[in-house]
Amino acid sequence: MFLQGESYNLDIFTRFKSGDGLAFRQIFDCYQPRLYTKVRQFCKDEEEAEEVTQEAFVQLYLKREYIDRPEGVYPFLSVVAKRIAISLFRRYVLQQSFQQEVQATWQEQHADLEHEIAYRDLHGILEQTIEQLPPQQQLVYRMNKLEQLSSAEIAEHIGLSKNTVRNHLNLACRFVRFRLEKIIGTFLFFTFFSGV
Repeated sequence: MFLQGESYNLDIFTRFKSGDGLAFRQIFDCYQPRLYTKVRQFCKDEEEAEEVTQEAFVQLYLKREYIDRPEGVYPFLSVVAKRIAISLFRRYVLQQSFQQEVQATWQEQHADLEHEIAYRDLHGILEQTIEQLPPQQQLVYRMNKLEQLSSAEIAEHIGLSKNTVRNHLNLACRFVRFRLEKIIGTFLFFTFFSGV
């Protein structure tokens, strides 16, 4: 052990302070198992505990001039290792929080994009369906459904009787509804079975 005798301690410590690699290795071999065991309590896995322990020894070597006595070596290692472990934990928590935020934002944007695409697709399908109507039915349907005009207003605008407008509107609505139900039914069928 490093802390066995006063002269032994002082000799290794003095050589370590002057940058002696062999003395540093003796200190490392003495304290590494003990420090690693302590650090392991704060870290999520062995690899992280090993990393924290190694970094604590690097800091010990780099800041050896600030340690006055041999008895100060382990307390220094312990404090530094604890700070590094806390710093890693904070970084991990921030990273997790950031990832959750990014994922939530992405899901929201993804859902918005899906809705926008679905709306555009449905709008396109509706437009194509309306274009398949005969010209008079198409005109009546657009004026009623898209411009929100009543049968009487449409009749007045295009010079047809209200009954003729109603007949055109009924036929157009039935055709559009039938086509959309067919298209949406097929879409739902494929969506359901593609997820199975």
